Amino acid sequence: MSMLRHLDRARIEPHLALGHETELVAQARAMEVPVTMLAVPKRSRTSMLSWWRSLWRLTKLVKQFEPDVMHANDVPSCQAMSVVGAKLGVPRVVHVRWVITAESAGWWARSGAERLICISDWVRRELGDVNGTPVAGAKIEVVADAVDWPGNLDSLPANGDEGFSAAKPRAAGELTLGFTGQLIESKGLDLVIVAIGKLPPHRRPKLLVAGDDTQSGGIYLAKLKSLAAQCGVADRIEWLGFVKDVGQLHQRVDAMVCPSRIEPLGLVPLEAARFAVPTLANRVGGLMETIVDRQSGRLVEASVDDWAVALDEAHDREMLARWGLAARQRTIEHHAPAVYQRRLMAIYESVVKQETKRGSEAASGGK
Repeated sequence: MSMLRHLDRARIEPHLALGHETELVAQARAMEVPVTMLAVPKRSRTSMLSWWRSLWRLTKLVKQFEPDVMHANDVPSCQAMSVVGAKLGVPRVVHVRWVITAESAGWWARSGAERLICISDWVRRELGDVNGTPVAGAKIEVVADAVDWPGNLDSLPANGDEGFSAAKPRAAGELTLGFTGQLIESKGLDLVIVAIGKLPPHRRPKLLVAGDDTQSGGIYLAKLKSLAAQCGVADRIEWLGFVKDVGQLHQRVDAMVCPSRIEPLGLVPLEAARFAVPTLANRVGGLMETIVDRQSGRLVEASVDDWAVALDEAHDREMLARWGLAARQRTIEHHAPAVYQRRLMAIYESVVKQETKRGSEAASGGK
């Protein structure tokens, strides 16, 4: 939705093909973006009939719409697109949003692609060497996701955004931290809970937790609450459940925590930066690219002891305010929608130019 919302509709005419009904369908149609429901099953021995039917439907849609570029928003959604694009000569762009090897990416994009977009340098490194795979001919780009701020934020002054007031150290009192995300083990919230318990009672921050336990049906949430009780910090944690507008949370906290054990990019620091709120995060994955340590936030080794030190240091409100303003400015420069759209448009134009050149060479005998 962020990508669609900020497209330059004078230059881009989008058409969305989705496999099943989601909130995205109504949102896209409200923006007058046409949507085609097109189930694309995973290719397997037991689903070949459905697979061939989906290829026929996608081929029909492409012939009707005649796109200049086909863009799969993640590797698993590119399987049919790769085949149809190769057959019809339409350039294919595939987003790589999670850890996947080149061999696995080639299994999904079995007929290749012209571009692979990795959302971080770390994801690019994990992809590895594409030579010898079906995606060997793809040029690989690294384009970090944008945050869904107003589209004109590529050169916004520090206090020019609606809902933002210039960062100041919060009033003296308890340190308040925020957490947003799924309540699953890989998000590492247990590290922060135990670390809070290691601090003296008068140095323990308040922690506001926004997120649901949708994967285990509440079992993991119960474990986290039990852990908090065992550490003697149950009274320091407020469980908010799912929060649709995380901006409300950002206005209540001094800093965010992102103790993920694995993170391909990490939107938590970028979303918080809109309100000049810095983030303390594990030194892993793409978080090392969205946070400049001790300048726009804090990178923490993934251990309880290191988190306890970082949480204790966070009582310096003036330091947090400086980091927050730096995080905001850095996010405006590197992750604003306008910045993202410029890079995306450049990729689209490049693959179209490449395909046009290839077609001209083929028409003239390969010269």
